[in-house]
Amino acid sequence: MKKWSFLLCLCLSGVVLFAQEKNLFVPGYKVTGQAVESKSGKGIPYVTITMQKSDSLQDVIRLCSDVSGKFTVNLKTEGKHTLTLSAVGYKRTLWNFETGNDPVIEIGIIQMEEGVDLQEISVTAQKPLIKIDVDKLTYSIENDPDSKTNNALEMLRKVPMITVDGEDNVTLNGQSNFKVLVNGKSSSMMSQNFKDVIRSLPASSIKEIEVITSPSSKYEAEGVGGIINIITVRKMLSGYNGSLNAGYDNFGAISGSVYVSSKINKLGLSGRYSINQYKRPPSRNNLYRESYLASSEKQKYTNSLSTYEGSGVFHNFNGEASYDIDSLNLISMSFWGFQGSNNSQGKSVMEILDSQHARTSYFEMLSGGDYGFGVISGNIDYQKTFKKPDKTFTVSYRLENNSTTSDNTSETQNTINYEDYKQHIIRDDFTREQTLQIDYYDPLTKKHQIECGLKGIYRQNEGNSDVFRLNMLTGEMEKDNGRSNELVYDQTIVGMYGGYVFNPGKFSLKTGLRAELTWNSAVSKSERDTSFFNSLKNVVPYLTLNYKLKPTETMKLSYTQRLQRPGIWYLNPYRNDMNRLYVYYGNPNLKSEVSHSFELSYSNFTPKFNFNLTSRTLFSNNSIEQIVFMDNLNVQHTTYDNIGSNFQTGLSTYLSYRPNGKININLNGGITYTRKEAMSMGRIQQNDGFNYRISPNGRLTLWKDASLSFSGGYYSPSVRLQGKSSGYIYSSAGISQYFLKKKITLNFSVNNPFMKELIYTNKYLTDEFKSVSEYIQIARSFRVSLSFNFGKMETNVKKVKRGIQNDDLKSGGEGDGTGAR
Repeated sequence: MKKWSFLLCLCLSGVVLFAQEKNLFVPGYKVTGQAVESKSGKGIPYVTITMQKSDSLQDVIRLCSDVSGKFTVNLKTEGKHTLTLSAVGYKRTLWNFETGNDPVIEIGIIQMEEGVDLQEISVTAQKPLIKIDVDKLTYSIENDPDSKTNNALEMLRKVPMITVDGEDNVTLNGQSNFKVLVNGKSSSMMSQNFKDVIRSLPASSIKEIEVITSPSSKYEAEGVGGIINIITVRKMLSGYNGSLNAGYDNFGAISGSVYVSSKINKLGLSGRYSINQYKRPPSRNNLYRESYLASSEKQKYTNSLSTYEGSGVFHNFNGEASYDIDSLNLISMSFWGFQGSNNSQGKSVMEILDSQHARTSYFEMLSGGDYGFGVISGNIDYQKTFKKPDKTFTVSYRLENNSTTSDNTSETQNTINYEDYKQHIIRDDFTREQTLQIDYYDPLTKKHQIECGLKGIYRQNEGNSDVFRLNMLTGEMEKDNGRSNELVYDQTIVGMYGGYVFNPGKFSLKTGLRAELTWNSAVSKSERDTSFFNSLKNVVPYLTLNYKLKPTETMKLSYTQRLQRPGIWYLNPYRNDMNRLYVYYGNPNLKSEVSHSFELSYSNFTPKFNFNLTSRTLFSNNSIEQIVFMDNLNVQHTTYDNIGSNFQTGLSTYLSYRPNGKININLNGGITYTRKEAMSMGRIQQNDGFNYRISPNGRLTLWKDASLSFSGGYYSPSVRLQGKSSGYIYSSAGISQYFLKKKITLNFSVNNPFMKELIYTNKYLTDEFKSVSEYIQIARSFRVSLSFNFGKMETNVKKVKRGIQNDDLKSGGEGDGTGAR
């Protein structure tokens, strides 16, 4: 209750501006007092204090008490006044008084009784962006004005503990192994194409993003770095409401979305559709490689210059419906879909030199093709509640179909001492996932709560790759059976969990245990068929200790064990060799990665200042690592293997300062030490180093219904097993203006205004070779958008409190699991 009182007061703190505009804070009378609990006599933190003249509603002051319930109100008006005290979990209390000759009015102790007040308070204030709970951190996207202009990927840069590098690869707590949920439910599309999907989503379709770094036992044990849970906007309210949005950037990309919702009696419906174009000027990629192999005397150095240009169109849609059978039984249904397609064209010029820097080979390669992906997911949930508050029983079923296709052609021309070839590669991958879940939650008493559940997942994966080569003699394309492949991969998971919460007061304990059984079977069909079957048993513990030093200060200590099962992209042995000198493929013999995570955090939240500091240590002895090596033919291979020992420890922090309702300044930062070690190709490879990051952002109210926002950041180079990636800088700014009582919003934003180009560097260093690549793209961009809100909103529609959350597949990695870009 105190937590919600604090959050409400945080929102109300901005209303002081209203009072300043009315010139109410001119010293005249000083009113002091303290709000306390009627039973215990303890002070109530962050009580909302409302002051008004008894005969008029015009002169109003709203502010918050301090942590002990004490308050001081300065006012200039004379006569009879009414003081109203309100806090979540307590009945509203009124106190009448009259000013006199004494400038100091001591009201003294005001007792407040526990209870619920159904009356609403109309408040105009800045809403908080960050909320920290026992096991997660929540960033409110809808409360950030930049969400009107940016896409979801750009907003991720603002979320604490999430990093987006120069190539738009996302990491959580420095880990590329994490799980993405949408409304608490897993999506194979997000697991396999997270970067493309999140980049195409308008940020206005997202309500908030939850970062769960120490998931409890009710979650699957997968996701080494943790979980990113994307909560979409669900404003199903009585009557109807909706919004229209449109945007345009300087590259010629157009975006738009429509959202409508309605609640009629017991039936609630909502739906959203958005379309987003992706257009960018040509990007460049420069690569230099030096071979240390004795057999590469005539192929010592490789230089290449590539240019790529592409465009795409992405569609996103979702909908929800719920029906109240009666006051204790609820059925809800939802669906989510995404479809995207893009076309790319590229040209590469490659030169190979001997040890004396004399050219030995040369060729140019033209490449192009189409890439498409789509997903449709639907679920139905039944929730049974009881007369006992918060006690719930939930049954959920979900079905998701996910498909990806690619059709690419590459050919060489103007060759010197290099093979002339033309090849056509067609890929078609499909995944069907079915999930059945049962959850039960029972708050036995105020101090004791229990939860338990069962879950079953059945995944069917099929991947087909057909390769056609040009027969130089006949001039016809012929299928290359030696490089074509068909993969059938099935996975069955059965899990059960139990959890217990003990909360006597300042101290709370949350613990649980999860047991999982996994069966994997796969058949890879080509000229040489291979198959494998394995079963895994895992028991995963979870423990979190939470202690409130003060009502605003909290310490938390947690331990959990996490697993990382490789998805089909990491397992598929198909060889992607569109460029014959750079080959990518998966490893069907990968095993689940097991890691141990320890976390210690401190949080302090006041109306003006918020602070969080988290220390985290993570280690694994069989981590899945990307391995790059060269063979005697000067071909570079990229694949994956369970060969790594991975140790990470570091600090992350979040700061927020809000001196008044006009200014809000935030800062994300952190430093991490990483040590990686692996046994590969008969020898030990290791690398270590520090990585640090800092990312400030803020918002300033300029005039009525207008605000200016800014953000920026610097990320130092990150450590990899065989090298490192470069650091990078980014910046952005935006301005928003509301019209017609905030029904219409006009936004203008600029990204990287001080940089023309963004250069991102990857370096690899092994005993066999050294490689340096530069990826160069246009950095500066401008965007304008317009949104319109309509309708009437009243009470919220019910939704089941628990549902399916599949968070078990390895995701967030670079590329598509085969290393292809």
